[in-house]
Amino acid sequence: MKRSYQYSVSQSLSILFGAVPFAFALVRAIRTGDDLRYLWVAFAALLGAAIAEAMRRAQRVRTLLRLGLTAFVLATLLATAMALLLGTQFGPGVLLVGSGYGACLAASCVLYALAHPRNT
Repeated sequence: MKRSYQYSVSQSLSILFGAVPFAFALVRAIRTGDDLRYLWVAFAALLGAAIAEAMRRAQRVRTLLRLGLTAFVLATLLATAMALLLGTQFGPGVLLVGSGYGACLAASCVLYALAHPRNT
């Protein structure tokens, strides 16, 4: 089956948005030499977004707005929880990084859903 240009663009943007937290974490790891905390936070945020995508596939989330909000909340919560587990003190910085990662991965989820509509 031939995909349209819109689906190809959505797929590419989904990958790009999903890679941003990991690129940021890798830059941080390279600049500091041994600080991999942001990488663990990115993986935790990815887990939250993956849970939201699994909910969409199980048809518990039916609209793109709900998918985006669910992915954002789950990714942000898991990213923030991971940062706190790694010893970071709770504050605006933790919330900023967690919500930034959550926003990128929520956008990635929505763009992925646009590129791969489920069969209903």
